[in-house]
Formats: sequence, structure tokens, C-alpha cells
Amino acid sequence: MLTNKGFKAYKKYWEDQASFMDKAPWHKDKILKLTLSTDYGDNLKELQFSTHSLKEENGKPTLRVQVPYNYNELDDFEFKSLELLGVNKNWLTDICFDKSHCSHS
Repeated sequence: MLTNKGFKAYKKYWEDQASFMDKAPWHKDKILKLTLSTDYGDNLKELQFSTHSLKEENGKPTLRVQVPYNYNELDDFEFKSLELLGVNKNWLTDICFDKSHCSHS
């Protein structure tokens, strides 16, 4: 069981998984977008998300994180991501993949 959760744990886990490959660990065009119920937005503060990753959209806290380049080939990617991020599935109102609008890696 993981003892460290949040953005740093998520990033380290997926970078470690890709370290043996000769590819950049992150998909350049896709992100994972988690929309949370307003009741649980405060729970994210302790998980150390940057203001770049955590924003309010349509009145709800929305978390956007990079996905590994091979996210679509991984079994239970969404479940593993929630576990690493420390986000309880009950907090979510939506989970989806979205186009990355980021201009930097």
C-alpha cells in the first residue's frame, strides 16, 4: 500500500515506470481531467497540487494531470491514478481524458 499520495507520488510513480524505456514518460497531447464535487475540494489542499493543475471550472474544483505516453495500454489506469493522487472515487463528478493545452513539458 502506498503511504505517499498526491501529485509528487503520481509523478514519481509514472516516471519510474518509464525510466527503463527510451521515451519521454508523458503523453504530449492528453491529460487526465478530474472534476470534483464542491463538497470535497478542500480535501485536495493537503495533496500538494499546483495552481496550474488545480483550477475551478463551472464552479467545481478540477484537477488536470499529465498522463503517461502509454496510458491507453495500461490496465486500470484511472484506478491507479486515483490511488496515487489520493483522490477518493466518491469525490468525483467526472473523470475523462482531455486535450492538453500546455505549451511546455
